[in-house]
Amino acid sequence: MDFKIGDAIEEEGTSTKKENKSLPIIIVVVLSIIIGLTVFLVSNMIFGDKKKEQPTAISSEVALDDENVKILYDYVKYGVRSTRNDKFIKEQSVKLEDFSNYEKFYYAMQFAQAEDFAATGQVNAQKQKIYNISSAKVKSYMQRFFGNEVTYSTSSVIRYPFSFRINNMNVGTMTYAVERDGFDTVFAEFEDNITTENVVEPYYTELVGANKKSDGSLELTEKIIYTTVNQRENVYDVNIYKDYQKTMLLEQKTNLTAEDLKEKPISAKDYGEKAATITYVFKLNSTNYYFYSSTITN
Repeated sequence: MDFKIGDAIEEEGTSTKKENKSLPIIIVVVLSIIIGLTVFLVSNMIFGDKKKEQPTAISSEVALDDENVKILYDYVKYGVRSTRNDKFIKEQSVKLEDFSNYEKFYYAMQFAQAEDFAATGQVNAQKQKIYNISSAKVKSYMQRFFGNEVTYSTSSVIRYPFSFRINNMNVGTMTYAVERDGFDTVFAEFEDNITTENVVEPYYTELVGANKKSDGSLELTEKIIYTTVNQRENVYDVNIYKDYQKTMLLEQKTNLTAEDLKEKPISAKDYGEKAATITYVFKLNSTNYYFYSSTITN
């Protein structure tokens, strides 16, 4: 027979030795994995990227009679011929890119003074004197309202009712003149301030808050309501709305007389949080504030 007892004993001994050798290797591998994971987790806790805490926005209240607040509020309330422009009143959101070229001149030229226009000694075909305001001056006024990023076209002819008179005229027509690097301007018309005898205005506003933000910007808060009115002889029915489109009715006032409205005028302040809110943001550019955005929220 081929089977030998010695052979069987030898094979059994070899198998046992192999198992004894494998056991320490497994232990070493397991321990290495555990140590490696431990080192990774501890290192990650100590040196790993930590989420940066978002700084808390800090703001401080500014008095409504603060000089900057009054000046900046006048910026956005400005209107030629003493009538406020309704851009910020009707547009839900306004930033620099939302202004037409004329609108940029509209708001920038509110800062113009009579002395900015120098006589050129020339007249046009209608024998009207030509004055010139320098491009540098116009640019400074643009940047004063819109900041340094403002761009505008000089190819447009701008007809503008100024707040002053030259030769008893206040409407100037501005045309860019390359040879003088400025805008030749002819003052040939006069338009008086617009006056109305409205018993009820189309909207009512009230400045209610001003806050200085941690980034230096200034935020003004204005309350606004919108109206429609129906007159029946000497009696008025007034609807008060929260939005310019007049879809959100706040209140109906009926059978009011002119005397009623005079004794108790309509006011945005009376509607508190129910009124819509216009938020104006002015950024700080060096030492000057300029218009950055406006938003209407309901």
